[in-house]
Amino acid sequence: MRSPAISAFSAKRNGPNRIGVCYIPSVPKTKQPGAKAKEKGGFVIGRDSFGKISAVEGIRLTPTMKKRAADAERKALSAEEYRQTIVRSYRKA
Repeated sequence: MRSPAISAFSAKRNGPNRIGVCYIPSVPKTKQPGAKAKEKGGFVIGRDSFGKISAVEGIRLTPTMKKRAADAERKALSAEEYRQTIVRSYRKA
């Protein structure tokens, strides 16, 4: 009887001279270094939910902040453009 390592050996994968590493199906494959970060992905919460969470911390949006957010949404600004708008509004002249 042959071992699983020998029966799973692939000449196609390892070349015609059958020199190479054998494939053992029961051994899990190693993951790429950045694979876990890609799997997480995270999630995005909406403005209302963020407001409720912030309220617990005592942080409130001012009418000016709400207007700026609405303008950014209306203009369909990218995240970077929106950040620049915020920076400009707080920059000292």
